[in-house]
Amino acid sequence: MTDRDMDPGRGALRGALPSVHTPAALGDRVRASLDARGLMAARARSRTRWAVPVGLIAAGFLLGFLVRGSRAARPADVDGRAGRYALLLYGVPPEDTGAVHAARAREYGRWASDLGAGARWVGGHELAGVVETLGAPPTEIPAPRERLAGFFIIEATSPEQATEVARTCPHLKYGGRVVVMAVAT
Repeated sequence: MTDRDMDPGRGALRGALPSVHTPAALGDRVRASLDARGLMAARARSRTRWAVPVGLIAAGFLLGFLVRGSRAARPADVDGRAGRYALLLYGVPPEDTGAVHAARAREYGRWASDLGAGARWVGGHELAGVVETLGAPPTEIPAPRERLAGFFIIEATSPEQATEVARTCPHLKYGGRVVVMAVAT
């Protein structure tokens, strides 16, 4: 008795099975039959079924990378003037609560989505109360009316254009201040 005969695991029944010798040409005939019925091609198609979406995704990433690279090389960007700007909104009017606040939030959203003259809204959000102040103590704590209330990030062709866009911000008509800062790259 061999170790294989004693092992009840994989292949233990191999010795109990009758020995079958298949002709070598049988495999070729089975493959030809499956191919004739289109079953072999279906297997090949299933491999390409996932390859096409993966290829498209890779092409999208490559295209995005190339477009991003070409955008960074525009002459307007080389002189450091075109780029992103932060519009910092200071001040919260006391009457800016409830329905008034909701209406103003919609107004600010419409303003941001309708920027013209080549400027483009990139992001921004309203800011809530200060959670914590870390680091050196401030020399002066701003009054709630003067706190940083929100921000917008825009793309503009120049600091002058960013300033012109800031002049149209609805925050100004409600008594707030808007500070325009270039975003360092």
